[in-house]
This record gives sequence, structure tokens and C-alpha cells, in this order.
Amino acid sequence: MLKHLKRVFVQFTPGDPKAASARELLQRVSSDKAKKSNPGCVVAFKVQEAAASNAERAYVDLTFTDNDTRRVVTAELSVDDVSRIIQQKAGEMEMKGVMKEVGHDPWRIENRLPPSSSA
Repeated sequence: MLKHLKRVFVQFTPGDPKAASARELLQRVSSDKAKKSNPGCVVAFKVQEAAASNAERAYVDLTFTDNDTRRVVTAELSVDDVSRIIQQKAGEMEMKGVMKEVGHDPWRIENRLPPSSSA
């Protein structure tokens, strides 16, 4: 889970029922197995006694190894939803790495597929 992450920051209010996914994600990324997958990833958290607004009570800030950062407000998401966001970005990074290794840049004009013709 942490393989492509530099930093994970989790914030939540303890009594907030909508913070369950943030708390569970913190538990997952703090596990020994997760830490072994990327010992260099910094996992930090803040338990907010009183949040500034309802929308900001529970969130996760993710910093990926390509320096892309994403804030994921977790109130309406399950921990599996947040994990899928991480996995999707990791898959994109791996694909870009493979394409770079083989010298293929799909954004170069000569590498683009021709437009399909409608019949």
C-alpha cells in the first residue's frame, strides 16, 4: 500500500462516525506489513478535538513518490475506496515507468493512434 507513497497524513475527530475510514486507513498504513513495504514513507496523523468545519473533520493527505499530492476527504468514503485511489495512482505510476523503460511516449504525436473512422 505504501510502495509509491512518500508521506501519508491522516486527520480525524475521534467521536465523528464519519471518520471511521480515516481511522482504519491510519491503522492499515501504520501496520508492520505496510511499513516494511516502504520504510521511507512518513506516516503522520492529527487527532482534531474540534474540527473547523464538517467537511474537514476527516481527511487524508497523500504525497506520492512523483511528488503528486492529493487530499482525500474521507467522510463519504470507505477505507477500501481510499485504498483504490492509492492503487489507481500507483498503477498509473508503474505504467508510466514501464513506458519510459521501453522508450514509448504516448503523448508524442508520432506515437498516437490514428483517429477511428466512422462507417
